[in-house]
Amino acid sequence: MMNENEKQLTLALCDPVAPCPEKIEKLISKGAATSAVLGELLFNRMGAVACKVLCDCGLIQSVNREFRNTLTNTARLNIEYNKSFAAELRSLAAIMAPFTGKYVFLKGAYLYDLFPPGCRTSNDADILAAPECVTRIGEALTASGFLQGNVRNGEFVPASRSEIINSKMMRGETVPYIKKTDHPFMRFFEVDINFSLGYKSGDSDTVRDILESSVLYKDGETVIPIPCDNDFMLQLCAHLYKEASVYPWIKMKRDMTLYKYVDIYYLLSKRDMTDAEKLIKRAVALGLQDACYYAFTSVCELFSDKKSGSLRDKIAPFSDCGAILKVISPSDKKLFYYKEANVKKRFFARNRIDLLEEAKA
Repeated sequence: MMNENEKQLTLALCDPVAPCPEKIEKLISKGAATSAVLGELLFNRMGAVACKVLCDCGLIQSVNREFRNTLTNTARLNIEYNKSFAAELRSLAAIMAPFTGKYVFLKGAYLYDLFPPGCRTSNDADILAAPECVTRIGEALTASGFLQGNVRNGEFVPASRSEIINSKMMRGETVPYIKKTDHPFMRFFEVDINFSLGYKSGDSDTVRDILESSVLYKDGETVIPIPCDNDFMLQLCAHLYKEASVYPWIKMKRDMTLYKYVDIYYLLSKRDMTDAEKLIKRAVALGLQDACYYAFTSVCELFSDKKSGSLRDKIAPFSDCGAILKVISPSDKKLFYYKEANVKKRFFARNRIDLLEEAKA
């Protein structure tokens, strides 16, 4: 288990908004820059952010060579990887062009370019599409060389019919569409098509509402539709909550990957909070108040962030604040509750499944 200094340094190095040089330097002097911290940074895809934080604080030479070289090499690799991602995104945008008005790009397709170079990568391109267009989009991807399946142990494994059906029924998204590439740092390119904001379908009107409010974003030569500012933030909150509150994700240890919390933290740092009421009103209108309460509470606790704390307080009256403790198992319709409410303690827990107890019938 990590000690308290290691935990503090991990979070301090993952703060691209308001890093504290004095705190980081003190923790490093206490020997907190260990392999355990390095492992957490890499596992949570925060190595490049940590490298930038150390460089900006003038402390990159304060950590040992292996710690320093791993982070700097990660940052360099991320920059090269993002060049490959940008090329594939450009090709994907061309495939998606006939479906104008029926889809938007989510998450990494926009964020990788918003963050400082290399600080945000994306393993895939996420698309939110009108449910009635999912089949046609899938056919267009298949015609362009994509196949449905997963990459396991570095190899593509085709999806079975049952996997394809189950994903649509239980996850509100398709099995990934994947194609092999010739890029040096990207062997496969993956596209995920979402037609719901939660773990199951049934919010088609909400999805269409988001699509109608979309805007165009220019990334170099590529122009892609993305949700408007408020909707983009709300979708991040919804996605974060979907993973954090669904049992299979917790079991896979993919429920609290830190970069997803940093996405929200970083976006909030760039927002003018005078429009906070509009964001709250929109969240309630879309039925995403519980997801937002979870996301803003978590970001506030992890990074002591005042903006997310303010938004948490504003949305609390409209939310089931107890939802932050609830976990659903969709396959058997079981409900669980966290015995641990502290978000930091949850994050650093060796096995969060052990923190759950099943609700009594």
